[in-house]
Amino acid sequence: MRELSLLAILWSLIILNSCVQHADSETSITPNQLDQEKVSIEYAEGFDVVYEPNFIKVVTQSIGENTSFTDSVFIILDSTTILDESCKIINQEEIRLACQSSTHLAFLNELNQLSQVVGLCGLEYVNNPEISEVIKENEVIELCMTDQIQLENLFQCNPDLFLIYPFGSSQNNDYASKGIHTLLIAEYLEKSQLARLEWIKLFGVLTGKSKEANAYFESVKQAYIEQKEATVPTDKTFIMNLPFQDQWFMPSSKSVGVELIEDAGISYYYSGEKGTENISHSNEQVWNDGVSADYWVIIARREANYGLADLIAEESVYKEFLSVQNHQVIFCNTATADYFSKGVVEPHIILKDLCYATGQIESHTPQYFFLLE
Repeated sequence: MRELSLLAILWSLIILNSCVQHADSETSITPNQLDQEKVSIEYAEGFDVVYEPNFIKVVTQSIGENTSFTDSVFIILDSTTILDESCKIINQEEIRLACQSSTHLAFLNELNQLSQVVGLCGLEYVNNPEISEVIKENEVIELCMTDQIQLENLFQCNPDLFLIYPFGSSQNNDYASKGIHTLLIAEYLEKSQLARLEWIKLFGVLTGKSKEANAYFESVKQAYIEQKEATVPTDKTFIMNLPFQDQWFMPSSKSVGVELIEDAGISYYYSGEKGTENISHSNEQVWNDGVSADYWVIIARREANYGLADLIAEESVYKEFLSVQNHQVIFCNTATADYFSKGVVEPHIILKDLCYATGQIESHTPQYFFLLE
């Protein structure tokens, strides 16, 4: 199991000593709590689960050079444990969740726990039919009609726990004063596909579905590793994305998306560039590079029947790209594929899509990435 950083350990000890007290009554543990599997962390750096005889503590924390934060919630296992009022306690069996990110829905869906969701930011952007049907039936409330959380809507859905981003909102400090428990979630900061996927274990602990979370993670992990190990590296290269106005933002060579594509056996054209953030290039530079890059991987929202001709119509110079001439443009249409949400829990399928597009496997039905025709 991955060890907590020194700071996280010290913080955990402080919280445990300050929050937990013990009453004199006899211990009472429910059968559901006794049956729960423990989770151990292999890849993820942004969360941990601490098991004690009387409670479980879920900890989330910053990763690497990101702005420092730490957060936690407690799950009480017996009636003798009493926490300080500053500590956040949740009940796994009846938890009502509000989510700031639709990615959370993908984790909960795999655990058959979508019914626990009562509020969400961005209902209109959920394009997974299976998930959309459930949240519509459950009358999930929209929380973000503007850039700010609508507190009236948040109070209306009355969540036991609001899963929020650690950055980008001036409201985060206000929730506690209003009696709303929150937990900072930042799976998107993880450094690998399997690390992001492993956050399903956190959702499993929160909802009492650790056994199911462990099983799903192990299944997908093995499928991903097997496909990666069966892939033969080539000397083929790829570029990514589409331009925005006069700039073309290419992801860092260290990004999780680049890593996944390279696991399909092709190399990033800009692998020599340093840094961990997106790198801006001029359109002219990428046009010159596109002439020699073997593949072009695009993730964008377009019409359902979008094809090569439509791509060239956006910019005539594209017809000079080697990838366009050889029909090796690998496209994910986010209007029809739930890449940014469900894709997080299906990296093994995305990898197979890419391996199929690059000729590594012969038999497969793509779900996220297709060769444009």
